[in-house]
Amino acid sequence: MKKSQQIIGLPIISISDGNEVGKVKNIILNAESGKIDYFVVDSGIQVLSTRVIPTTNVLGIGEYAMTILNPEAISDISRIPSAIDLLQKNITVKGTKVLTKKGSLIGETGDIFVDVDNGCNIVGIEYIADITQKKVRIIPRSSVITFGKTLLVVEDDVQSRLLDDPSDLSENASDFNKETDRDFSVNTTDKYSDVFLDEVPEEPAQNLGDITEEPQESAAFEQPPAETRQEVRSSAAELFEERQRQYLRGRKSTKNIVDSNGVVLIKAGEVITDQVIDRAKSIGKLVELVMNNEA
Repeated sequence: MKKSQQIIGLPIISISDGNEVGKVKNIILNAESGKIDYFVVDSGIQVLSTRVIPTTNVLGIGEYAMTILNPEAISDISRIPSAIDLLQKNITVKGTKVLTKKGSLIGETGDIFVDVDNGCNIVGIEYIADITQKKVRIIPRSSVITFGKTLLVVEDDVQSRLLDDPSDLSENASDFNKETDRDFSVNTTDKYSDVFLDEVPEEPAQNLGDITEEPQESAAFEQPPAETRQEVRSSAAELFEERQRQYLRGRKSTKNIVDSNGVVLIKAGEVITDQVIDRAKSIGKLVELVMNNEA
């Protein structure tokens, strides 16, 4: 789990060649699903269009870097209508007012907490009740009704469910994921919905046309069983790990890599073996190993 500001600025590493292909410039949020759908790339050169990485193309987000398989994981946003739509909506969450379902303004938001190991879902939001005191607590995802452009709408009992320790978010998110009927879309029949009119699509027929042109997006309405999704994630993880091993195996480390206790995992110039890969993975040094090797 990471805050968004711990993700923004990370180097983006292509593990197929070990090169840095840019940095994470920003994130693009999906208000309806409550997760990060795309990462904006800063490649360090002037380009005519924004370049993004779909969350599904991200292999991992670690302490030192974000990893992707190869540069082809980066796309021009002009080729992804859904990304353009989300970018135009400009849902930031950070720095917005917090409104209860009954219409009381109770504070404002700080940064968001993201589960980087589970689809980059938002699992919590920093909550500042009094901006003069700057006392920060955490709103759990389960208390959020709507992620809006200028307002975060929450349940009326949110203050009794606030958390102080980010580690408590993991258990809370696990319970929330069991609520399969949860809906984050704006309720246009609610008496407070006029606050969010700029969030509601003005031309629903056009949206239906978009779904017709891009049938893969309609799949969200017919989710496969949880067991099937878990099997797919497991298979993808196993495939990625095997490709990662094939890439690293036999290459040489270009620096001394040590664990948190100062014990040397591998010295510069030594050959990377499966044993080294296993050890690096267990102590959280796999990304550092990926970033510092040569053929």
